[in-house]
Amino acid sequence: MSEFARKDFIGQNKKNEGAKRMHKEIEGFAITIDLASSEPIYRQIMNNIIENIASGILEENDKLPSSRELSGILGINYHTVNKAYSYLEQEKYIYMDRRKRVLVGRITNKSDNNLDVVWETQMRNLLSESISKGFSIIQIKNRIDQILDDILGKRGFN
Repeated sequence: MSEFARKDFIGQNKKNEGAKRMHKEIEGFAITIDLASSEPIYRQIMNNIIENIASGILEENDKLPSSRELSGILGINYHTVNKAYSYLEQEKYIYMDRRKRVLVGRITNKSDNNLDVVWETQMRNLLSESISKGFSIIQIKNRIDQILDDILGKRGFN
């Protein structure tokens, strides 16, 4: 067994045996995968790792399981994890050191007030989509506040 402790919390109980959602605790952080989601599994892995970084659960230079280890823990294809890690590495969320260990990348604070253009485009698209689906500005702002509280609450910043 790898050095990563495996505690399986498969989101299933007696009245919810058909659940397609799994939650895995992996040496200090967690990944939740929803097999019924339309979002690709590699993207769910990426989003989980990014949220763990944003919330302070994963910090710079923390070691992550290798692609093979994580695929074994999650019970999914190695190539799926490899794809997630590849994108995370491109975006500098993770890196491989000379010993081929997967580590959390350098977390930088933006010194200027200009947000990344790609991020701003994605945010604009999400907000436009929400408005076009009939959500009010107040509903959107409240939900954004709730999500931020959830993410930052994990750091103890509430």
